[in-house]
Amino acid sequence: MTDPEPDFNSLLDNIVLAEENLNREGYEEGLEEGRARGIKEGYQLGYAQGVQLGAELGEIYALVVYQQTKAHSEKIQRALQQLRKSIDDFPRDNNPEADIIGAVESIRNQFKRVRILTAGKVGKVVKKVSDNSSSVEQKDKDLSF
Repeated sequence: MTDPEPDFNSLLDNIVLAEENLNREGYEEGLEEGRARGIKEGYQLGYAQGVQLGAELGEIYALVVYQQTKAHSEKIQRALQQLRKSIDDFPRDNNPEADIIGAVESIRNQFKRVRILTAGKVGKVVKKVSDNSSSVEQKDKDLSF
């Protein structure tokens, strides 16, 4: 017995289905590769921004700790303590529910408040750099993010 010859319509259906299958496989492969690249790019971007943010918060924290050793009014001491607590409470893990942007804005606003209360003396460090012939004043870089 010989196999019956396939029907012409069945052959056309197989061709159409083959094209759909190839399209689906190509789509799935491209989607998987795109996700992998996106994860890598997202990680690199997040890491770079995290380093910048960490440096900013670290500098603010160092200024707060230093200023807490100086004599200030009770109002300024409370503001410094509140700012320090906000930085201490800043999320240090990858919690998707944490409002990092809100916490950063709150810390920046508290730091501005401390600077206003101290008439801008906190956070405004002026360094003297000697240049063989004369001394030049240099202001620290802007910590805004």
